Amino acid sequence: MIDKVETPKTVAKKVEETKVAVKKATTKKPAAKKVPAKKVTAKKAPAKKVVKKPAPKKTFFEQLEDSRIAVPFKFANKTFMASLGVYALVQKEFDKRYNEFDKRFDQFAKDFDKFAKDGEKVFDRWEDKVEDFRKDVEKRVDETRDRVRDTFKKAA
Repeated sequence: MIDKVETPKTVAKKVEETKVAVKKATTKKPAAKKVPAKKVTAKKAPAKKVVKKPAPKKTFFEQLEDSRIAVPFKFANKTFMASLGVYALVQKEFDKRYNEFDKRFDQFAKDFDKFAKDGEKVFDRWEDKVEDFRKDVEKRVDETRDRVRDTFKKAA
C-alpha cells in the first residue's frame, strides 16, 4: 500500500485551518445592546372579569324536543299520563265500592247472628213438636198393640 505523502503546502493549509478554528472558539461574542430600564410604577389590581357560565348541556330528550323523533315520545308520554289518571280513578271507585261492601257485610254478619238465634229458637220449637208427636204416636201404637193382644187373649 502506498502511503500518501503530505506536501508542505497541505500541511501549512491544515495548520492554518486549525489556527482559525481555535481563534473562532476563543473570541468573545459582542455585548448585547443596553436598553434603558423602565421606571417602576404602582399598578392597580386588574378588575375581576365576569366569567359567563356556559349554558348547561341539554339532555338527550331535550335535544330531541324539536325533532320528528320527539312526536311519538310526546304522544306516548301523554298516553301514559292519561292511563295513570284512569288507574287512579278506578282505584278510588274500587275503594269506595269495597268500603260499601265491607259495611254491608258487617251488617249482614250482625243480622246473621240475629237470624241464627231466631232460627235456633224455631228449630228448638219444631224439635219439641216432633218429639211430642213421636211420643204421641208411640203411645197410640202401644195402646193399639195392647188392644190387639187383649182381643187375641179373649179369642183364645
